[in-house]
Amino acid sequence: MDTSQIICRRTWTYTTGCYGLRIAKSELGYKSLGLATDKATKGQHCRAEVYQREHGWVPVDPADVRKVALEEPPGNRSLGDEVVSRARGHLFGSWEMNWMAYNYAHDVELPGSAGKPLVYFMYPQAETSEGRVDPFDPDNFKYEITVKEIT
Repeated sequence: MDTSQIICRRTWTYTTGCYGLRIAKSELGYKSLGLATDKATKGQHCRAEVYQREHGWVPVDPADVRKVALEEPPGNRSLGDEVVSRARGHLFGSWEMNWMAYNYAHDVELPGSAGKPLVYFMYPQAETSEGRVDPFDPDNFKYEITVKEIT
């Protein structure tokens, strides 16, 4: 369960995480919520959905609202800040479309893997004879993800 789901479960009973990757700059103008270049290696992000009886599954992204508060220049904005409030208005009920979803998977068993099932599947995975490589360390687990818009 990621931060978005934990935050949402305090308010809503049913939540799920949707795992994906930021693939473009923020069209809403947030430097902290998009890519600055075509490098997406560290762009993985989990977004949440909450179930509301009257609407069904509704997208929300409280983690990105918090990211705006912490990282949007000049940084360390209060939750009542105008920029943060605007982000909350955008990201509760919709997701910014600079992101591509991979899956909703939990407890993923990788074919041929000697390791335990993955709690969630959002980062590249690799195994050597010494075991599973740490996917949270892209500087030592050498991989690169780049993106390109196709028109």
